[in-house]
Amino acid sequence: MIRAVLFDLDDTLMDHTSAMHAGLDEWCAELGVAQGQHARFSALERKWFSAYERGEVTHQGQRIERCREFLGQTLDDAASLAAYDGYLAAYQRNWRAFPDALPALRRALAAGLNVGILTNGAREMQEGKLRAGGLNLPEVQLIATVDLGIPKPQAAAYHEGCRVLRSEPAHTLMVGDSLANDVEGARAAGLQAVYLQRDGSGEVSSLDELSF
Repeated sequence: MIRAVLFDLDDTLMDHTSAMHAGLDEWCAELGVAQGQHARFSALERKWFSAYERGEVTHQGQRIERCREFLGQTLDDAASLAAYDGYLAAYQRNWRAFPDALPALRRALAAGLNVGILTNGAREMQEGKLRAGGLNLPEVQLIATVDLGIPKPQAAAYHEGCRVLRSEPAHTLMVGDSLANDVEGARAAGLQAVYLQRDGSGEVSSLDELSF
């Protein structure tokens, strides 16, 4: 029996990819460099965020390295972060929730479930996304693994989410778009999980398909 549900945030509740692409093009225009470098930037995001998740760099460090490599410049840490701030500002201007996100949260709450969002993103940024997307419901708990220093897919991240929601792993459902971070890792930690892929390649293609 499911008593609690944990949602991932980026590309599950919030349309991170679209915001990233639009923000990247705005940033590149400001810098006077070629727009449309979505695939390259996405690959660098995966490379360096995965390094963070493996504990090889800090959360801030992955931003520094991502910016350096994308711009192809030898920048010190402060200069790299300053440059990256330009991307972040443009990215933030394009934050949008998926249309099925708020209804899914409300449906889970109406079913009497404890509801949380388990994210590897930094708390301040993720709180801003929730506000921008109209998803900052007082009943929904935000668990940002950066605060813990233990990102998904480490078992302790999911267990902290369960602790916050006062639910045993076996009675907790994790919903997300990352096979490694939201499905395989969650199941290995004893949770139930649903794999969301909006292109139809997952277990569900919309949060509207979830019933609680």
